[in-house]
Amino acid sequence: MPGSRVGAVSFRYVAPQLWRRRLAGPSAGDYSGMGAGGDCREPVQKGGSVGMSDFFDDDQGHARNYMATPRRAWWRDVAYDVRAPLDPRNRLIDRLARTLPRQRILVVGVEVPSRGGALQRIAAELAQSRHEVVTSLVPMRTKGKFENIDDAIDAAGQPVASFDWLIITDDDVGLPRNFTDRYIAAATLADLTVSQPAHRFLSHASYQITRRRFGAVARRTGFVEIGPLTVIRRNAFADLLPFPPSRSGFGIDVLWGEIARRNGWKMGIVDALAIRHLRPIGGGYDVAAACREGRALLDRLAVDIPRHELLRDHGELITRSTRLPAG
Repeated sequence: MPGSRVGAVSFRYVAPQLWRRRLAGPSAGDYSGMGAGGDCREPVQKGGSVGMSDFFDDDQGHARNYMATPRRAWWRDVAYDVRAPLDPRNRLIDRLARTLPRQRILVVGVEVPSRGGALQRIAAELAQSRHEVVTSLVPMRTKGKFENIDDAIDAAGQPVASFDWLIITDDDVGLPRNFTDRYIAAATLADLTVSQPAHRFLSHASYQITRRRFGAVARRTGFVEIGPLTVIRRNAFADLLPFPPSRSGFGIDVLWGEIARRNGWKMGIVDALAIRHLRPIGGGYDVAAACREGRALLDRLAVDIPRHELLRDHGELITRSTRLPAG
């Protein structure tokens, strides 16, 4: 049919143009050059032990470009997205998203004046939900990211303990459709206390473990990043809030891993609701200084989890035998 041929011709010629625009930045994952800050690595004395102070070493933990090209990453995302609706576990998430008792969700973020309206648009997407969503956004002040987040939580005008979930978002994320309802359903099925959506293959990511994985829906991990989007369940509020003072926030997610291990919480990454991080990591701050601050924070709090343990993937949480929660 003529219409079908027009669609095919359009895709054939438009898709390569999208690839050439390099939507995810220089090489869709080549983050070994970290902008203004340069390098986090510090020399380790020969024969010395590698402890938590070296968490930011080994190429700063930042993901190399294992997708090779944006085109390849784009096709991998297409392959994942085409296959996902056929997975009964995703259909289970969709079913729970429609039937889960109404939750109270607080969405917080910090607005950067030079990025007019970006955060408000993302917050509006997150508010498109059958749950009760309260949004609290504050302008960036001359303090650390998570001190600003604390201000946003206070500015909500309601006790944080009255919410079931806290969503912390940056202003540079691309969300899948119906994100909030489906994500809360997935986190509920997986019984996640602290979690994050995986990165799409075509996304600026910091750690290999946070990339979406074929065949995965929600994985248990020992580590959840401080951004670009983090979700915390109510049972963690008393232990995690307010956040420790930190200009950059580096090291706070490592601290979360230690607290989760101590309390027996499940932390994890939700592959079924992968997002795109639209800007390169570390483009707007001194990464080396942030890493030094992170090391100092972990030393001060005596956090000492081996890097390989923290970044371990403990396996799938939503299996084909998973059932909807009672009630």
